[in-house]
Amino acid sequence: MERTIDEMIDFFLFEKGEDVVVNNIGSRAVIIDATDRINIDADKIIHSKVEIRTGDIVGYYGRKYIITSQIDKGQNSFCGRMKQCNYRIAFNFTGNVKWFDALIETKVMDIDTNQYMSLATGTIKVSLQNNADSRDISINSRFINTGRAWHVKGIDKASLGLIILTCELVATESSDDLDSGIANRWQYETTHTYVLSIDNGASMNVPLNDTAQLIISVTDNGTSMNPLPALTYMSSDSSVVAVDNTGKLMGINAGTAVVTCEMTYENTIKDTINITVVENASHTYTITITGSATIKIGQSQSYVAHFYDNGTEVFDKSAVWSIRNQDGTTSPAYATITTSTGNGATIKANSSSSYVNKYIVLKATLSDDETVFNEISVQLKSLF
Repeated sequence: MERTIDEMIDFFLFEKGEDVVVNNIGSRAVIIDATDRINIDADKIIHSKVEIRTGDIVGYYGRKYIITSQIDKGQNSFCGRMKQCNYRIAFNFTGNVKWFDALIETKVMDIDTNQYMSLATGTIKVSLQNNADSRDISINSRFINTGRAWHVKGIDKASLGLIILTCELVATESSDDLDSGIANRWQYETTHTYVLSIDNGASMNVPLNDTAQLIISVTDNGTSMNPLPALTYMSSDSSVVAVDNTGKLMGINAGTAVVTCEMTYENTIKDTINITVVENASHTYTITITGSATIKIGQSQSYVAHFYDNGTEVFDKSAVWSIRNQDGTTSPAYATITTSTGNGATIKANSSSSYVNKYIVLKATLSDDETVFNEISVQLKSLF
């Protein structure tokens, strides 16, 4: 008797399984092309030992898919149909912009004839994952797609796990950012310059069958974001190193993989790190510096260095502190270090108003290895 994929899921995952990311968490699944007669090119069938749900977003070969069918739950696995998300769209919630992987269609299936029917000109259907963010979308919400503006005229939540929007074409507005695809952006927003850094360094080792933590910092126009914005983590090879949605790494097999961290709603803002899983772990030290990104002239600010070994904070290390003018000038100094300890330093800004908006660079170097250091830029500000 022929056995099903559900009965042999472990075998199929070992022989045919592929790396996927389900709702930002790495996993493995069996992916096959849909073969029934209503198949369209982007349709796939996913078999997973880990539970999947209608509306789940699946990353597969660099593309995003959304599970649109109800889930067939077997004794050993879960199965569903997924369609490729053909666009990524943004909704602007009074200045809080959130991005969504979306399936946008101009045709709908007629359940009586089992045929696709075209929607009226200027009308589209948008399928999204039903989550806390998408549930904030309301009638008349606007978004930009392919340089054109659309607004929501219907919301269907009847399919568990999905939100299906009926949208129609409307005129663009002067506050729309057509280049970035954000409706009404300039009504609420000033320019943001985000920088995301993985502070563990360019590479690190993770012990086999052990964990390590990625240290992430994000700045907006030079100011540290605390708490951090929503982040997404991905491993180039989850069979070597897995990463969860908090940035915790797990060494699975000896080898090397690249882990990427990106801002969930600004996914062009990202950083990468090379991870090597080793049987005998070596020490890889990194330093982060916490403290204000600005200092008022004539006043003082304190900074603290944190030390990490393979992503785990350690407390038996110390730093040598130094400071310099960012523009390369040497005299006069825009600021000086007034006190320093093994892990802390206090700096005082020069009191001259001519240094307003100048930058200094504060550097912490590992006391027993000068190749390990970190630097931050601090801007001098006016008292008023």
